[in-house]
Amino acid sequence: MKYRGAISDTDILINLAKGDCLNLLKLLFDEIVVPQFILDVELRKKAGVNYLKIVQAINDDNSILKIVDRRNDRLVNKIAEEVIQEKKKLIGLGESECAGYATALGIPIIISDNYTEFKWLEEDYITLTHCNILTLCEYFDYISKESAANTFNNINSTLTRPTPLSYESLYYKSIRKFKENGWCDYLGIIE
Repeated sequence: MKYRGAISDTDILINLAKGDCLNLLKLLFDEIVVPQFILDVELRKKAGVNYLKIVQAINDDNSILKIVDRRNDRLVNKIAEEVIQEKKKLIGLGESECAGYATALGIPIIISDNYTEFKWLEEDYITLTHCNILTLCEYFDYISKESAANTFNNINSTLTRPTPLSYESLYYKSIRKFKENGWCDYLGIIE
């Protein structure tokens, strides 16, 4: 199963770049929208040496990563701006931008590793972390359980605050999250 698209926050691109696995996104998505603000401000500020990897992935001829500037479309900008201003009262600038783009473009999935802010997003959007993406890739047999665990461990080892949980426990936690939030139908998960 492939999803039409997702809106990408900063941290997940950095974490996937650190683990050399940005290509995982192609397994699940037709397109990943990267808001211009995320590229110009957030990634420049936070990605460090991984900025070049991410830009190269964006510029690749077969890339599904698409930079979108909402200011180039008045209607998209108007819709997005309203959501961004409302969300900025609760969450960070990057997540607010993602919510604005998701609403304006009609794309219900936001990919982000900043799960602490999900409680303000999950009512309106499907939020997926790198672990949730690995779970979906394994669930649909795009990658083996062993490959998913190895990729997870590779990414986890690069994090400032790695989780002590195993990939297997996080796999079941992800499936439970999909069920509890009522996302199974959209995600193609059979309960």
